Amino acid sequence: MNKDVISSLLPANAKPAFLDEFLENYLSRGFGSQSKRELDVLVIHLLCKYGGLEKSTNNELSHLLQITEARVRGLLYEAKLKYPPEEDKYIEKQILLALAKSQFDVDKQSIRFIVENSYVRFALQAKVKSLGGVPDSSFNREVVNINWEQLAVLIEDLYGKDVAERFKKEFKQLVEKGSKVTFKEVRKKVLLGAAGALGGAFVKILKAALTGDPT
Repeated sequence: MNKDVISSLLPANAKPAFLDEFLENYLSRGFGSQSKRELDVLVIHLLCKYGGLEKSTNNELSHLLQITEARVRGLLYEAKLKYPPEEDKYIEKQILLALAKSQFDVDKQSIRFIVENSYVRFALQAKVKSLGGVPDSSFNREVVNINWEQLAVLIEDLYGKDVAERFKKEFKQLVEKGSKVTFKEVRKKVLLGAAGALGGAFVKILKAALTGDPT
């Protein structure tokens, strides 16, 4: 990989800020004092901040950066730990974006969705456990399975009682035999309601994610 790859990830107007912040961090403890791993984490953090790196999948980033997916996951996770997200309600927003592409397991009455972002996934699992739930990611660590009733508890904790009550009402209709209500309809109503609690700007982002849903 060469500098052109990195350069292509950054909008032209973001490059000066990227360079300034890189140099500031690089020199913060003295010239040459940071390890290669620390510099890799710094670059990943700055690419997320200024280049929207998180919009790409881990597989796409693996090919782009010419490193393994495992290393991509590790660097992204370390970057979030060392440089916590400045965006307000970051975890709450990322959970909704993941749920925008979720699926419903009729037999187990559980919601299944992918969370590639390890920082978000670990935070989600910890929150579910603290509320008495048991998220299942035994099949694939990036796939989270959660019972719909446990998800309702999580929704209330993160987005408020009104959103949770709407979810429970809609979901009870969904699981009734012969119901014509679809999971896609329930998901859209609930997620947009939760997004509303996070602000109008995020509602637009979530609507775009739902519109792009192929299901």
